[in-house]
Amino acid sequence: MDKPGPVMRMTPRKKGTASMKRFHQDSLRPSVLALLLMCVAIAHSQNGASISGRIVSETALPLRATVALSFATARGYPAPPWRVRTNSTGVFTFSKLPAGTYSLCAQVASAEPALANSPYVDTCLWGSGQAPVTLTAGQQVTGVVFTAVKGALLSVHVADPGGVLPATAAKAPAPLDPALQIILKGPDGRYRHARYVSSDATGRTYQIAIPLNTALGLQVLSSVANVFDQNGDPVQEASPVPVQPASPSALGTLSFSLQHK
Repeated sequence: MDKPGPVMRMTPRKKGTASMKRFHQDSLRPSVLALLLMCVAIAHSQNGASISGRIVSETALPLRATVALSFATARGYPAPPWRVRTNSTGVFTFSKLPAGTYSLCAQVASAEPALANSPYVDTCLWGSGQAPVTLTAGQQVTGVVFTAVKGALLSVHVADPGGVLPATAAKAPAPLDPALQIILKGPDGRYRHARYVSSDATGRTYQIAIPLNTALGLQVLSSVANVFDQNGDPVQEASPVPVQPASPSALGTLSFSLQHK
């Protein structure tokens, strides 16, 4: 008698399996798309925001300059400014920036032509009227135009007939030499130092480019001598000499003299 062969078992197909699979695929499509968009946004924000623009003169000519970018408000920790140099056409770019509000300033290159008595003002020293730039994460701001303004060249000569001041070093005295300092106080309450230019048999000369139509107070301070103005009157530290030129030609060399204390 023949043995019975193996029994074939047929598993019944579950109803709705194909339709359920299509349902899950369709429901996943929006989620995958949203995830891809999120990844693109994250990658874009990780590249950082950027600011680009150009430095021009008051007559719209391009200027070479060193441009500094800093947070417009205190961030609660030391945040030195970012610095870049423009190209030959005055174009600058700051990239990979975090979100925030920023202030721009510019130091025009000394090679840029300007009248001797009307140099470009260092807006990183005196401030500028440039509006702050606010960036969101990954935002690209282009077309910023920064106009560099000219001011007046303030020259201060301090005569030293008695040889009170110590001999200067090979190049110049220390920037904050207590023997003689020429200081200007701006309307913002900050102090700026004029830079040493030269010495001769009569004394020392200092210079600084200052903004026009801005009320400043000039102080000539010395730890080794008494200071007198050009009329021979003593200069009091508590009474700064007012300086507020309306034009470069309105500002001549200011003269002072020293005598032993």
